[in-house]
Amino acid sequence: MFPIAQSTAPQLPALPDGPGLENVRGPIEVNGGYEIWQIVLAAVAILVIVGGFIWLYRRSKNRAPTPVDPHTAALAELDAASQAADDERYAMLCANAVRRYMEACLGLPVTSKTSAEAIARLPMPPEEKTTLHDFLENCDGVKFARRTLSDEQRIELMDTAKHLVDNLKKKEATDQP
Repeated sequence: MFPIAQSTAPQLPALPDGPGLENVRGPIEVNGGYEIWQIVLAAVAILVIVGGFIWLYRRSKNRAPTPVDPHTAALAELDAASQAADDERYAMLCANAVRRYMEACLGLPVTSKTSAEAIARLPMPPEEKTTLHDFLENCDGVKFARRTLSDEQRIELMDTAKHLVDNLKKKEATDQP
C-alpha cells in the first residue's frame, strides 16, 4: 500500500559541553544611577537659571530710554535738515527743530501755534523775538509761498537756527540757579 510518510524534522545539533544553567546569576545592579535629590536639585537649578534670563530680558525691555538733552537733539535735527535737498523740506525741518527746542526748554506749546502766536507767547527779549520772527517768516515763505533758497540763504537760515538754539541754551543756563 502506501508507504507511511515519516516526518523527518530536522534535528538540532547537540549542545557543546559547558557550564549548566544552574550557575547563572540574576541581574547585575549598577550603582551609577542618580538619586532623587540630585534630580530635584538639577531641576531647581535649571528653573532658577531660566527664570533669571526671563527676568533680565523683561527688565531690559521695560527700561525707560535715556532722555536726550534738548540742545543736542535740536542740533542733531538741524544737522539732519542740512542733508535735505528740497528747499521746502529743509525749511520745514529747520523750523520744526527750533520750535521743538523752544517747546522743550520753555514748556510752551509752540509747535501747535502759528508763527505769530508762538512769538507773542514767548518770554524773550525783543531783539530775540525779531530774530525768531524773521527766521520763521523765511521758513514759512519757503514752505507756503514756494520760494527757493540759494546756497547762501540756506547757510544763513541754518546759522540763524543754530544761533537761536544756542541763545536759548545760554538763557536757560543763566536762569537756573
